[in-house]
Amino acid sequence: MTYALEAMHSPAPIDLVNALSEAVLFVTADGHVRYANPAAERLFGTTACSLDGRDLAALITPRDPAFDLLERLRESTRADGWIPRRDPVELLCEDGQSRPALLDIGTCQHTHEHVQFVVLREQRPGHPADTPEQAEHLREAIDLLTRQVQERMRAEQALQDSHRRLVAAQRVARIGHWEFILETDELQLSPSASVLFGHEDRPRSMPREALVEATHPDDRAALAFALLRLANGETERFSIRHRLLLPNGEERYMLAEGERAADPPARILGIHQDLTEREKTEQALFKLVNFDALTGLPNRTGLRSRLRAALGEAERQGESLAVLLLDIDRFTSINSTLGHDAGDALLNALARRLQNLLRPRDTLARLASDEFAVILTEIEDLAHAQERAQAILDHCSEPFALGKGQHVATSSVGISLFPQDARGKDDLLRHATSALHEAKGSGGNTCRFYTQELNTQAREQLELEQGLRGALRQQEFELHYQPQIGLNRGHTVGVETLIRWRHPERGMVSPGEFIPLAEKTGLIVPIGDWVLRTATQQLAEWDRLGLPPLRLAINLSARQFADPELPERILETLQAAGLAPERLEVEITESVLVEDIDAAAEMLQRLVRLGVSVAIDDFGTGQSSLRYLRRLPLTTLKIDREFTWGIGNDPDDEAITRAIIGLGKTLKLRVLAEGVETEQQHAFLREMGCDEVQGFLLGRPMPATQLEREWKERAHTPG
Repeated sequence: MTYALEAMHSPAPIDLVNALSEAVLFVTADGHVRYANPAAERLFGTTACSLDGRDLAALITPRDPAFDLLERLRESTRADGWIPRRDPVELLCEDGQSRPALLDIGTCQHTHEHVQFVVLREQRPGHPADTPEQAEHLREAIDLLTRQVQERMRAEQALQDSHRRLVAAQRVARIGHWEFILETDELQLSPSASVLFGHEDRPRSMPREALVEATHPDDRAALAFALLRLANGETERFSIRHRLLLPNGEERYMLAEGERAADPPARILGIHQDLTEREKTEQALFKLVNFDALTGLPNRTGLRSRLRAALGEAERQGESLAVLLLDIDRFTSINSTLGHDAGDALLNALARRLQNLLRPRDTLARLASDEFAVILTEIEDLAHAQERAQAILDHCSEPFALGKGQHVATSSVGISLFPQDARGKDDLLRHATSALHEAKGSGGNTCRFYTQELNTQAREQLELEQGLRGALRQQEFELHYQPQIGLNRGHTVGVETLIRWRHPERGMVSPGEFIPLAEKTGLIVPIGDWVLRTATQQLAEWDRLGLPPLRLAINLSARQFADPELPERILETLQAAGLAPERLEVEITESVLVEDIDAAAEMLQRLVRLGVSVAIDDFGTGQSSLRYLRRLPLTTLKIDREFTWGIGNDPDDEAITRAIIGLGKTLKLRVLAEGVETEQQHAFLREMGCDEVQGFLLGRPMPATQLEREWKERAHTPG
């Protein structure tokens, strides 16, 4: 017999079928018998084995020529449970006789298959038809059968799935079982446990002493003690990790768990699980989380754990310690000039130097690209901390051998002290960071200690940064425009755009205070985009009002100038405002140009090809060089106000101003002087042939509405 229900642990569904007085046959979708109950055997006059696999269509003859057995089977799969049809048929029995019967077909729905059955009831001459009670009894029995078959098949499938998952989980988890017989002092290993212990895939036994001997020497005592306590009944179970030494010399990390069985003779049931790969992964993750990949030093996470331990030790010993943050000065330029490989070599060389200066209890960590941290222990006083920090600074400033040459890389150091400055690791690191910023702001190659004033400055700086981040969104920025006057005819030829921040609590914030912060945080890029967009729209509005066709000058930051998409964004902004590129002049400082003169020349060429003019702002205060003036496509030199203010008082400033004007004429560049505040300055510049001027004498920076009002007043003033 092929029907799967026979193999069930509980005979309930088959017993129910076998107990029915009606003949029941389970059939396949194409009508072949899978199982027949005893009533069916009696009805056909044969055995279930003889009926097994027979085609039901060969066992019955329908009285209705239109009856189609396969179609009725298909219909039954679409029905819900069992719906009596009582189709009249003739049964072809084993003895060659035929018997009239009524046929019903039902189905049990299942996830994987349809379990279909046929119910046959013999019609005997003179035998009364089924009473309603009998028919209802049969329906209830079939419905119960349907539900039980469905539940059993689902339970069987779930059991099989669970078993497969368990076997797969044990295989994946690399678990082996064993049984420790206390009377013989031996372990009976399962085949999987035998494999884990480095033997063949077959059961084997081993003395307890052999298991202890196979354990790593550092872990033997722990495993032996755990087994002994369990054997003596001192505990009910144990769970420990230990290393196992295999016969071939391989070392594996194992989890051993055991539990005392309750039934005599006394036994311990346990498992060993191979955790070698997990241990390797955990060690790799620990290293990844706690150590720097380049130098092998602790990273920020590793530093925090070591600083926590160092603080605890210093607290117990009543000692002081110092937290140093060290940053390489101008490391970005080293990377860009010599390449990242040279930069990595420098970092490794610096790490080795620092490590050689430390005591055994000190800690060195790498926190970021070029930022290191040092924990100096056993600090006696402030002078001692200063001495050790200066020794580190001096040692690091000695030349490094990079490639074929020698390179000097100075550093800046910020220092905070325990317990003078703070007692917690977070506060110490934060204070050292404030001191480091002060050291870098002082020009580098120096060290600074934390002070309360630095903390106040850092807090104010943070508050300013938070306000700056919301200033664009809150529309707190506004633009002022300073007129630029042509000395030839005295007309306004352009305006320089200057941004102002009207803080809701502090009032007007100086550009010198928030522009460097915007550069540092990267906010200068969206701010610069807003300035360009707003100023070009304002210039277009002045054109509509009938103002003279002014030239618009806008300052570009170093971050904006480094953006390769800058020319495209400028062109899109000008087109959106309906302005020709010739109406825009961008101003760039000398320091931005000379940092990478090749990249600067390429960017300026792209801007000039658009039609935009380019001015060097604050000329003469930076790294002025005829070499870059000759190479770069410039249109304007702006004389810094530092020289303009000296006209009439300082002959040197007058000489420098005269030389810059002469240089501009020679190179066919327009020359504009800033900071003109007196008639004497104005007359001197006109006499020297300066092209344009701007300053308080000729017009202060003003809002757009004020500029419009002054223009209208001049337009209606005779002469």
